[in-house]
Amino acid sequence: MSTADTDNDALIAVYDRNARRLRTEWSAGSESATHSDKFITFHTPFLPPAGSHALDIGAGYGAHVNGLESRGLTVVAVEPAAGMRTEAKTLYPDSRATWLDDRLPDLAKVHALGRQFDFMLMNSVWMHLPHDQRDQGMECLATLLAPGGRFSVLLRHGPAPADRPMLESDADPFLALAEAQGLSVIHREENGDELERDSVSFTRLILTKLG
Repeated sequence: MSTADTDNDALIAVYDRNARRLRTEWSAGSESATHSDKFITFHTPFLPPAGSHALDIGAGYGAHVNGLESRGLTVVAVEPAAGMRTEAKTLYPDSRATWLDDRLPDLAKVHALGRQFDFMLMNSVWMHLPHDQRDQGMECLATLLAPGGRFSVLLRHGPAPADRPMLESDADPFLALAEAQGLSVIHREENGDELERDSVSFTRLILTKLG
C-alpha cells in the first residue's frame, strides 16, 4: 500500500467518524435544502432528459443525489465514507440511487457497471487526490462521461481544516488535464464560500465531451 493510499484511508476515516457533524455544518450553508434547490436550478440547462444516467462522485450525505433523482435521473452515488452513506440512507429512505463504496483514481466499482453517464458531478473531491494520481483520475473520469454528456466540477481553494488535509486544486491545471482527455469547458465561474469563510473560495466548471 502506498503512502497516498494510507493517507486516503485516514482521510476517509475522518469523514466517516464525523459524518453527522459535517452534515449539520454543510446543511447550514451550501448543502441546505434551499441551496440544493438552487443547485438543481442552476444545472437545469446542463441536465439530460429524465431517464438518463447520472454519477455523483463524492456524494456525501446525498443532498444532490436527491435533487438529481427529483429530475428523473437514474443516479449512481460514489461515497467511500460509510458514515456519510448512512446519513444519506437515513435522510432519503425512498431513494433508488445505487450507492457504491468507491474512490478515485480508478473508480473500479463504477467501471464494473459497464456504463457511461450523461451527467456527472464532482464537488470538492479533487483536492483530496494526490498529484501523482491525477492523470489516472482524469482519464478515468473522461472514460465514464458519455459523448455529449456534461460534467460539473466544484474545485475548492484555500486552507484546509486541521483534521482534513487538502491539496491544491487550481482550475487551470485541472483544465489542462481535462483537455488532454478530450473534455472541453463550456462554463466557468468563481464563487465565494457560502459558509462565509473569508479564505475559502470555489471554482465551478461545466465540461463536455464531444461525440
